[in-house]
Amino acid sequence: MKTNAVKLWSLCAALTGFAEAQFQDFFNITTFPNEQKENVTKWLNEARATAGPALSAYFGHRCILGQVYPELSSATQLSGFIAPREVFDNLYYIGQSAVSAWAYDTGEGLVVFDALNNAAEAEGILVPALEKLGFAGTDIKHLVITHEHFDHYGGARWLQDNFHPATYASAPAWAAMVNVAGGPVQDKVIAEGDVLTIGNVTFNFYVTPGHTPGSLSTIFKVYDNGVEHTAGFYGGTGIPSAAAAKDQQIASMNRFADLAKEANVDTLIANHQNQDRSLYHFDLLDHRPDGGDHPYVIGGDAFDRYLRMNGQCVRVKAARDGQFLQT
Repeated sequence: MKTNAVKLWSLCAALTGFAEAQFQDFFNITTFPNEQKENVTKWLNEARATAGPALSAYFGHRCILGQVYPELSSATQLSGFIAPREVFDNLYYIGQSAVSAWAYDTGEGLVVFDALNNAAEAEGILVPALEKLGFAGTDIKHLVITHEHFDHYGGARWLQDNFHPATYASAPAWAAMVNVAGGPVQDKVIAEGDVLTIGNVTFNFYVTPGHTPGSLSTIFKVYDNGVEHTAGFYGGTGIPSAAAAKDQQIASMNRFADLAKEANVDTLIANHQNQDRSLYHFDLLDHRPDGGDHPYVIGGDAFDRYLRMNGQCVRVKAARDGQFLQT
């Protein structure tokens, strides 16, 4: 009997080893050994209620997929080509699927938001995208860096060296970027509440720390076949690791929600396509009936709830990590 038990154990061990070998590329199950389950339950369901049915996809991505299944969340932004396109009158998407970049034709040159991962992408993706839209690299007169993560500023130095745009970032972002090899040369500092008018477009800037210390958010007008809307472009919704940064992010999101409400923001634009659902919106725009709704225009109430829901998702992640926040 003992011999049979040993044989059975050996067989089980062999099968386990075989299974591990067969599925070694499967992603690991995410566990939260310090989870505060009651707090997760509270904030997760509050976030779900805040999102409501209209924002359920945004809620699922930020509160669940990105936290419990981070590998799947990352897979939603694998590097890949996206055809450049005009999204609003004179506002163009010129990024790739891993990270977004936007260009606004102001009538006095292009204002470009973010510069992709590196010089190769700036040269091989961003500029050719502009050329397909009828512009040239020399049309880039202003470059705005939304925050100090390399996927957003990695191509900035190449753009500076070749086209010499005025380059803007917040002071904390510059402090980080100038110490990185290949980073941009420090140029213009955007401070809290700064207003930049270029041509016929006015950009209102706010420093919104949390995702990074130097995250920069913007409010500006956009037009859909001449119909005016107001866009809110939050500088970074990805959840930071440290509890103090999470506190900052929640405060920034709620403050920007208040600012957006005052400005009647009704349009959501982001610097990653899985944060504003650009890939879905592009297909909807391709098949938009005459007079149909613009998918980026989600309405003022929904934009407010989007930001506050994201703040609640930060609380969910803190509770999963066993952190106690001050806010």
